[in-house]
Amino acid sequence: MPRPPPPGRGAPGARRPMRDFFAVWLATLRSPLLPLLRRALSSSSGSWDDPLSSAAAAVEAHFQAHWSALDAAARQDPARVVAAGDWRSPLELPFLWFGDVHPSLLTSLLRTLSPSPRLLAAADRVDRRIRAAVPNVSDRFRRAQEAFVAAEVAGTADVEAFLGELKTVALEANRLRRGVLSELVAAAGGYQAALYLEALSRFVLSMHDPEVLRRFDQCRPSPGS
Repeated sequence: MPRPPPPGRGAPGARRPMRDFFAVWLATLRSPLLPLLRRALSSSSGSWDDPLSSAAAAVEAHFQAHWSALDAAARQDPARVVAAGDWRSPLELPFLWFGDVHPSLLTSLLRTLSPSPRLLAAADRVDRRIRAAVPNVSDRFRRAQEAFVAAEVAGTADVEAFLGELKTVALEANRLRRGVLSELVAAAGGYQAALYLEALSRFVLSMHDPEVLRRFDQCRPSPGS
């Protein structure tokens, strides 16, 4: 299935802003990828047969392509990616960590599916890796902020160096997300992995569902209230 070129990649006429890429990415996840995965799940006998395997692999690859696109965007405009770009819905914002979902959300979602003790143990191992890695990325971001503020006060601020640090933070965060998803899908395996990817897809799409966003807007205070 052809994919839109990542931001800043491809021929000059094919390059597109991340906002446009993400709109196409969401539309492709909504259809055909998620319906194909659901049909494969409903017709599966529970074995890791070819239709289910290929449908799940396509969804996982789609998420990995999204993080690759975020990497490309971060190389061009790291500040926008780290601070949440204009392609994000207002409901997504509380779930973001340096450009996309916090990696611990990926394990939390798996736990909602009543996994087996073996899979819970695997999720625990992944969570321990997340807890070890997240502070390192957050500390690097904090140190970059502190260094920039100190240099700005002294009149020696290096914006290029600061943006370089932001780029590194965004790339490290995406690397962690990619690894976590790959580990969880591999640990789940077969039918359970497909169920997990279906739940992850539903969650991401719900953040852009017009009805969900309408209810979200109704809960927000009106200006001046």
